[in-house]
Amino acid sequence: MKHLDDFYLFVKVIQEGGFSHAAAALDMPTATISRRITQLEEHLGYPLLQRSTRKLRLTDEGLRYYQRLCGPLQELEQATGEIWGEGQDLCGLIKIASPISVSNTLLIELLADFSRAYPRIRFELEQTNDHHRLFDAEWDLVLFNGDLPKQVPHAQLLGQIDYALYASPLYLQQFGTPNHPGQLAEHALIYCWPYSSWQLRKRDGEHAEVVQPGRLSVNQSPAAVLAACNHLGIVNVPRHSAMPQLRSGQLVPVLPDWQAGQRDFQLLVNNPAFIPLRVTLLVDFIKRHLQQYSTAQ
Repeated sequence: MKHLDDFYLFVKVIQEGGFSHAAAALDMPTATISRRITQLEEHLGYPLLQRSTRKLRLTDEGLRYYQRLCGPLQELEQATGEIWGEGQDLCGLIKIASPISVSNTLLIELLADFSRAYPRIRFELEQTNDHHRLFDAEWDLVLFNGDLPKQVPHAQLLGQIDYALYASPLYLQQFGTPNHPGQLAEHALIYCWPYSSWQLRKRDGEHAEVVQPGRLSVNQSPAAVLAACNHLGIVNVPRHSAMPQLRSGQLVPVLPDWQAGQRDFQLLVNNPAFIPLRVTLLVDFIKRHLQQYSTAQ
């Protein structure tokens, strides 16, 4: 078919999120791609895209073509990736949305590790706690901790992220190290959203509830971790949030035999009908990386 290459360009423009991003991924001039999509529209007799200064939107006809073309192109791209192997020189853009606390702790380190293997892949990261923005369809991937809104499809449960108690060595030196949750009443506590009380569970099944005013309450785990590093008290945060401080010795575990809570950790692929190889590789990398933090693997 004369316009087969132009259909491929059309799909890449949508998948990459715009003409300029597609041009960078394909190493082609933006003007060339725009011209060829226009020629394709003229050949078909109707527009495929609604262009604006802010973003592209598919027309009804464009959506139908896109849905029909995604399957064959996905199979071709994945087959090519299998032939080339994972070490191929992949390039292109991956657009990710994530809550602020996850981005500032787990995700940045993860992307840095992934980039060492695939240095030509670029990332656009949206840090937001706004659910309406977080689940906008323009992202390739969304990471989310907690309960997803019921209307969100295509979510994958990656596991449950464990919470644990931590404090600075200096704080524990000054005020003592608790050996049982009942002794936490004698300590300063740092609460982090969504918890205003703590439900602790020991490995042998014993439970304990901690309900007392905290010295500090915050809504982001990085701030809670920083407060604990500054000796303000004992904090309850996800394990990944405190990992750098544990490695450096700024924090140490408190009541390590007790689990201090769990939350679902989920991944959403916004366009599962067509997942480029680079996105598939990142999803697999995320799943492997999270095994060290999750108990549901």
